Formats: sequence, structure tokens, C-alpha cells
Amino acid sequence: MSLVAPIPDIEVRPSPATIPAAWFEVRPHDLSIWNNILLGTATSLYQYPFWNEPNRPLWLTPRYLVWGTQNHPLTYVCILTIGFGPAKIGLVFRGPARLYQEIEFPQAAITGLFDWARSHGYIFIRFTHSDPQILTQLAAAGHAEDFDAFPYFLDYPVLCPDYIVEQYDADEDTLATLDREARRKIRRATELGYEFRSDDSPEALAKAWPLYRDCSHRKHFRLERPLSVYMEAMRLAQAHNCVRLYSVLLHGKLVGSTLVFRDRTTAHCQLAAFDAEHRQSAAFLHWHSMRNMYRLGARRYNLGPGPGSLARFKQQFCQHPVSYPAPLTVVLKQDWFRLWMKLVFPIAKRLRPTLRKIVTCLKP
Repeated sequence: MSLVAPIPDIEVRPSPATIPAAWFEVRPHDLSIWNNILLGTATSLYQYPFWNEPNRPLWLTPRYLVWGTQNHPLTYVCILTIGFGPAKIGLVFRGPARLYQEIEFPQAAITGLFDWARSHGYIFIRFTHSDPQILTQLAAAGHAEDFDAFPYFLDYPVLCPDYIVEQYDADEDTLATLDREARRKIRRATELGYEFRSDDSPEALAKAWPLYRDCSHRKHFRLERPLSVYMEAMRLAQAHNCVRLYSVLLHGKLVGSTLVFRDRTTAHCQLAAFDAEHRQSAAFLHWHSMRNMYRLGARRYNLGPGPGSLARFKQQFCQHPVSYPAPLTVVLKQDWFRLWMKLVFPIAKRLRPTLRKIVTCLKP
């Protein structure tokens, strides 16, 4: 497997067992390089620096760790950190990640990761991962609880299944996998004269933001992050050709929009909004979004979860959604964790809606 990484001082290749390995932090000036490295692997979008760096204003500090040596990195993880000193909580979304799929995830790396976390004051780390085997390995390395001890900031697909479209080279072959109703809607929107446009600038999202805001009020859903966070993520991902803002227009008026980020294999639709009178353009917009992302290298298009009535629409693209394992909490400091569960967790859980609303409104 080749890793896309024009790195002057880091050579990425499988390490012989004789090479001593340890966890070390990625230097801040190497973060852009690591975006490129991860694009050559199966690492999830939620582990990329360009996705995690914008979370800093939300009191989430990313720590980027690599296991191996400077010249032979083998395993990578991003830990979003809350707290300070001896009272830190770690959140790991879809990680750790193996940089080489042919190399088994080493148990020594997991043990070393927990040793590093204890020495840096972490009370517990909450993990999500699409691979249940890795979660099993994590659980085997220490005191693990099969529940979410920090249910305030979570990647959606853990809560309900993802609708993922597998794509093919030819439009016709991909279209054939869609429901007949989706194909009819795409054809009808084309006949009505809807136009599709693509942009990758944060400024384009700022112009489209009123559409997202109005749609969220109308449909009663919450925009999980402020506009400023999405704009910064776009700015960082733009340098790696990993983001697009797709739009659908009718007679020059913006009536629908999707914000899509990609990792190596999958395009993730993070936001979608439509004018109330133009919902019929939704299939048209997602169809052109997924095909454009396929041309950028993402063969899968993730429409995201489908709670409520959204499931009916997304099933027209994907009949069998993908479910993921539940979160895993690994406890590193027993006494502190008991205090968290007894004193902080019950209060914070009741305050969750308020906290989420505050986060959404930060730095609009």
C-alpha cells in the first residue's frame, strides 16, 4: 500500500519487529503532512487534523499521537481532550488507525497508549470505531465500560445507522443501484431546469448559511457546530482537495446545499439543507454530489444517519444502512472516574441540551 506523503524527514513503511516503538506527538508544523499521510490509508475522516483542529474554540484540544518511530510510524490516533492538568477526558472518534492494513493492530501499542494517557492526567478515554475487533482489543487492555461516559459530543453514526452508497465508474451502473423513485426524482429535477454547482471556499458556505439556518429551524434539528468551525474545517481541508460545498439552483436562486468532506475512500455529507418549496431537488443534489466526489477519489458516499422521516428518503439511495459498534469507555484513573460518575455525570447529562445549544451558538 502506498502512502501519499511528500515528507522530507519521515519515511513511512512497515517497521520490522526489531525496531523499538513508542508513542510520540506529532509536531504542529507537521499536521498538514499528516493529512496527506492519512489520505493514503483507510483512516476515518474523524481522525484527520483538518477535521479536528477547528474544534479548539469548542474547548476540545486535539492531541495527535503516532506509535512507532519518527522514520517508521505504524499507528496513529487523534485524542480530543477536555480539561487540564490531572483532570482530562479524552474522546477518540473512529480510532486508533493502522497506517498499514496488512499489519495487525499491536497490543503493545494499546498498552503504551494507555500508559501515555495516564501519565498525562487522563481520567478516561471514550472510543468509537467501525471495527469491533479494535474495540475488543482496547477493552482487553484495561478497565473498560460498555457505555458512553461522555455523551455530549459524538459522531452521529454511532447513534443510528449510516446510509452509504457504493459507487461505480459508470453513472449508469451507480444509478442502477438506486431505488426507482430516486431515479425518477433525479430525472424530473433535470427536466425542470435545476442547476448543480460546486465550490470549496469557506466564503461560499457563509453565503449559503442562511439556508442551513432556516432549514434547521423549520425541520427542528440543531446545527451541531458554529459556522466558524465549519469554515475553518473547509479552509484546512481545501489544501488537500477534501471538501466541497455543493449547491442546486433554479433560475439563479439557491434552493439546496450540501457540505461534503472526504477521506481516502468515503465522502461524508456533513450538512444538507433545502428550501421548503424545492425539496424535490434533494435527490438531484445528492446524486451530483456523490458523482463529483467519486471523481475526486471517494468511491463511497455517506449520506449520514436517517432518524425519523429521513430514513425513508435515504433508503431510496441505500436499502441496507451500516450499523456501528456502541462507544467504549476505558477507565484510567479509578477514583477520579467514580467521582465523575457520582458527581459530574448526572448533572452534565441533564444539562446536555443547554450545553449543545451554547456550543452551536459559539462564534457564529
